[in-house]
Amino acid sequence: MKFMYKLCYGLLGVGLLFSACKKDHDPTPREEAVPTANDSMYFLFQDQYLWNDVIPDSATFKPSSYSNLPEMFSKLISIKKKVNGQPIDKYSFLDQGRVASAIQEGMANDFGFEVSYNAVNDLRVIYVLDSSPAHVKGIRRSWKVTSINGDTDIDYDGSPLGNGTNINKIIQAIYNSERVTLGFTKPDGASETITLEAATYKLNPLLFTRVYTFDAKKVGYLVFHQFIGLKNAKAGLDAAFDNFIREGVSDLVIDFRYNGGGSVETAEYLANLIAPTSVGVGNTTLMYKEYLNATLMNHQSSRYLKTKLIPGTKYSWAEYFDSFVDDNAFYFSKAKTLNVPRVVFIGTGSTASASEMVISVLKPYMDVKLVGSTTYGKPVGFVGVNVGGYDMYATSLWQKNADGYGDYFDGIRPDGQDVYEDYTITWGNSNERLLKEAFAALGLNSGLRSDTRNAPAKQPVVPNPFPGLSPKGMFETRF
Repeated sequence: MKFMYKLCYGLLGVGLLFSACKKDHDPTPREEAVPTANDSMYFLFQDQYLWNDVIPDSATFKPSSYSNLPEMFSKLISIKKKVNGQPIDKYSFLDQGRVASAIQEGMANDFGFEVSYNAVNDLRVIYVLDSSPAHVKGIRRSWKVTSINGDTDIDYDGSPLGNGTNINKIIQAIYNSERVTLGFTKPDGASETITLEAATYKLNPLLFTRVYTFDAKKVGYLVFHQFIGLKNAKAGLDAAFDNFIREGVSDLVIDFRYNGGGSVETAEYLANLIAPTSVGVGNTTLMYKEYLNATLMNHQSSRYLKTKLIPGTKYSWAEYFDSFVDDNAFYFSKAKTLNVPRVVFIGTGSTASASEMVISVLKPYMDVKLVGSTTYGKPVGFVGVNVGGYDMYATSLWQKNADGYGDYFDGIRPDGQDVYEDYTITWGNSNERLLKEAFAALGLNSGLRSDTRNAPAKQPVVPNPFPGLSPKGMFETRF
């Protein structure tokens, strides 16, 4: 029985999903008492949570004792499974529509750029999204931020105990406000003051693409920022890979340094663009499998899941999760004709989830290298549900590639030494640290000078203390 077209890493509103779901037969609708929002969130969390063996029963947990859903959810995710003494779940979260808008609709509402410290007293723009307010005003990667709302006291003041005053005010001004005035020093030394107002704009996840020539070899390079839904990402990906095909590239460098994940459908499509033609187009070569908690894998849903209907449908939650178990294998279907033997990925601690998925699923079928630094570590996904006005993303699914590999909760380590970027270098510069390291992994030399500033760094000057614009997760958009 095929309950849906594909497993979900994040259900962005149950009504949207099940308006497109088909079954072999319609179960008889059931009448039942309407549970409280607290009860619904508790049971949906407890039943689907990947590590539900640590969650107490409802009589012990007492869902009704919590005054609001965020308070109760915070308590639920604080009861964490531990491995080697460390809590394993750093993923589950609540949201109020921002994730759905960004991933499903390809829209954002913010300033459209991020910052980080290149040194304690050197705050830089690390990327700018096309069509965003920052991009429209001309702000670009590598610009130095010299003031925020007239305040020049913006040096790094973080510590192992948490953020300092400066970092907190930067987070508030750039990530959590509707209007900000920024002072900049541009690469040519000129100063400029720009006022930004948050606005809605269409996301373009392709930050940069180019083909590089090394004697007889050509290398295709793509900086991919976020896996928005395929309907919005496909045209850009197709254009980039069509160009790689025309140019006859022999190797690929895919830059995921800021990619926190997104639509699993889009991640699969990119994997099918990169994969060698040997994976075929007939859906016979395994890409990955998905696993749920032991209770659901054994079709032992709770009474709540068996009797509770999904809003707007005739289906129970038990039937829904049973479909996950019965249909948990996913296969390659090669897209386009590019056939390269190897690919180098650029990753950092901001590389997570769907981007890690692409790296993992390709490893059994081609020469895959990773340069940069250790990735975030998220081989798991969500079955997100709307409860009481909140989109709940409780970790529910564990993905493993065709070799059964999926144990990278501590991240995927680079093949060589850790290399950290220099934010003063713009996109596409062959001497940019991480791109240069990727060329070296391909056995290629950029042919440009190598000086102290551009030599690989063994550790960042300061860690990135900022939250990032995109959520770390994998979300389904095919409904």
